[in-house]
Amino acid sequence: MDLAMLHLFGARPEAFHESYGAPEPGHEVRRAIFQLWPALVHLRLFGASYRSMVETRLDALRV
Repeated sequence: MDLAMLHLFGARPEAFHESYGAPEPGHEVRRAIFQLWPALVHLRLFGASYRSMVETRLDALRV
C-alpha cells in the first residue's frame, strides 16, 4: 500500500526502485486498487480536476 501511495502523485526516482527491489507479479493491479480510495477522496474534496485520476484507476481495474 505504501508503494501505491508513493506513486499516486508521481513516480519515484529510479534509485528508490533499485534499493527497494523488484515488484512482485500483479503489482500493477494491486497498485490501482490501493490508489482508488485516495483518488476518490481527492475527487470528493477537491472536485472534478481529480476525475481523470479516478477514471485511470478504474480503467486499470477494467471496471
